Amino acid sequence: MHLVGARFDDLTGARAALLELRERLEPEDGDLGLRPLGSLRYEEPAEGLVVAGRFQHDDVDGVVEIMRRHGGEIVFKRAEWRTPRPQSRLSDRGAGRCNWLSRPRR
Repeated sequence: MHLVGARFDDLTGARAALLELRERLEPEDGDLGLRPLGSLRYEEPAEGLVVAGRFQHDDVDGVVEIMRRHGGEIVFKRAEWRTPRPQSRLSDRGAGRCNWLSRPRR
């Protein structure tokens, strides 16, 4: 899967891109969305919207073309990368210590 997102200046273009992506690609629930653009500059709040989603590798070029055609500027395009979270040995030791501390004393 690939993650692709584009910034839009106006709601009309963002909605049009979102609608076309939904119609053409039929993404899973939660794999495509429209949100206000966030910012860390509180004195100058961000303006604009972001349309972003998860897409099959073969669809990425078409996704980029759709977003650009509707006025979007691509802000990220990358392969989704997730690694399994290893089980922490520290939590096992912590649980063992809690059991030791809470057992009745003789």
